[in-house]
Amino acid sequence: MALMYVGVLAAVIASATAAPSPQTIAHIHGRIVSIDAKDGTFQIHHDPFPLMPMAMTMAVQPKNRAVVTTLHVGEIVDATVDTSIYPWPGTDIRPATPAPAHTP
Repeated sequence: MALMYVGVLAAVIASATAAPSPQTIAHIHGRIVSIDAKDGTFQIHHDPFPLMPMAMTMAVQPKNRAVVTTLHVGEIVDATVDTSIYPWPGTDIRPATPAPAHTP
């Protein structure tokens, strides 16, 4: 019986520590609407993307908490997030690349 519990526990630990599924990783683009330096998070109003086909505001918690101190409300950023966890863990958070100029 104890061996069965060890097997179940090992399976639970393995699933909890597994790398995120590629289907939950998303590249987002949006405007920072608030920053909570105490919690190390920011709220982003993101554009629609394939995993979430509607614009909305979500919390992002950078994996490197020091990133929060470099962000500003109103700034437009690009980021990579794991949408399977909330708040979304964020990496590669950077100022958005400007869109190319349109020439008629």
